[in-house]
Formats: sequence, C-alpha cells, structure tokens
Amino acid sequence: MIDLRDLRTRLEQPAYVGENRCWPCTAVNIVIAVAAGIAAGIAVAPSVGALVLAGCLAVVRYRGYLLPGTPTLTRRYLPDRVLALFGKTPSPQATIETVSPAELTDVLLAAEIATDRAGDLRPTAAVRERWADDRSSDGPAEPSAAAVAAILGADDLERIDDAAFVVDGRKRVCWESTATLRADIAAAPLLRARLEGWDDLAIDERRDLLRGVRLLRDRCPICGGAVTTAADRHDHCCRRPRVAIRAVCEDCDRPLVELAVAESAADPWLEMADLALADESPSEP
Repeated sequence: MIDLRDLRTRLEQPAYVGENRCWPCTAVNIVIAVAAGIAAGIAVAPSVGALVLAGCLAVVRYRGYLLPGTPTLTRRYLPDRVLALFGKTPSPQATIETVSPAELTDVLLAAEIATDRAGDLRPTAAVRERWADDRSSDGPAEPSAAAVAAILGADDLERIDDAAFVVDGRKRVCWESTATLRADIAAAPLLRARLEGWDDLAIDERRDLLRGVRLLRDRCPICGGAVTTAADRHDHCCRRPRVAIRAVCEDCDRPLVELAVAESAADPWLEMADLALADESPSEP
C-alpha cells in the first residue's frame, strides 16, 4: 500500500512552498498546467486531460514549481510592474550608482584618505589617527542636525529619526545606523578639505564617497569594536541577482555599510573591500 503521507513528505520542498512560495512563479506554473491539461484532453481524451491537470497542480502544490528554473524565467521575462503586484519589488538596500569603484579609489588616493598597499586599499596613518581621536572623545551619540546639514549641503533639514532626515521638505535621506552617521560626520570634513569641488557635489554623490570611506573602517566609531565586512550573493526568486556588502560592528551590532550592487558590477567593489563572495542563495528546483 502506498503511504500517501510519506509520498507527500518526499515530494514537498519547504524552501519553495508555504510562506516561501513565490506567487508569480506559481501563477506561471498553473497556466502551464492548465495548458498541458487542455492539450492532453484534446489529443487523447478529456479524462486524460483531467488527470494531467490534477497531476500538474499536485506538483505545483507540493514542490512549488512544475518546471525547473521557473524563478529564472519569471525574473527574466515578467515586467517589473507585474512582479510589483506580487510584492516582488527590488531590495531596499542602498545601491551605489553615482560613483564607480575606480573613481572612488582614485578620489580616496588623491585626497590621501587611503593608500594602496600591494593592491589593497587601506586608510592612511593620519586618517587612522583621526578616527582614533574621534573614538576617544565624548562625542554625542546622536549627531546634531547642523552636522548632518553640513554633510548634505542642505539649508532646510528636518529630523525624522535618529538617522533619518528630510532635506528641503522633499528628499528623504537615511543612514543605516547612528554609527554610520557618526562615521560620515567624521569623514566629511576630511573630504571637504582635500577635495576640490566637494561643495558642488550632489547629495547622492557625497553619500557614495562617504560610504566608500566607511568601507575602509575596521573599528566602530561609537564603541570602538571591530568591524566585520562580508559579501553575499542573493538570488531571490523573481529578482535579478544582487551582491550585498555589509559591514557590522562585532560588539554593538551596529551596521556601518549596507549596500547592494548588480552581480555583473560586483567584482570591483569586492576587490576594493578585499572580500570573497559567499553564495548563500537557495538553489532552484
């Protein structure tokens, strides 16, 4: 006798059903199942078509997908507006768009913020000393709005949260944490003093440069704990592959960098941060 419960257990893939089910992929597979059932019903007999449809729907129910590689198909061919209907919007992580790794490296070297040691970008001794002085001082845990306005070059700044502001009544600007914001406040004067044209840069360009400086940090600007930086490849269902780079303090768990870049453009950023890519994404059925 066939043990239906054991058969269901063997068929079921928890990674792709239940809370993990991707509804765009499910919808595509149901359409395929109906088409297969109709085709079988016309070519052979209606009863056969019904059996084919039932079998296909059972596979979708317990395995998540009828066709292997469905996430790749839906990600590639379904338009973003359709994916958005199912909540498959792009990752909210910050993305670097205005400054390339090569440009950022050139800027940091020219401004003597960083030095190239055998191909590895490292902060200069003067910058390390400046950061150490900042950590030893009793600076405010919550940076002032005036200091933030100086970073952004903003005249009108409204505080929303500890690390979130509205610039000129329309543009929302957020940092990953108060540690991130404090690191940028410490780095901004260095860039302003050493980079010609800093005041002419747009907000996004300034933040990209400051984020690059944060990638050089090995200590938290608030508690002084060691900072660990890692990169992971994320191949979410129905989303184009991204590489996420994250730097976090080991002691207070405050993030200093959280950004995502397209997989095709990740190598220069990984090289700059001296990282190896770890792939933690589930394989497709």
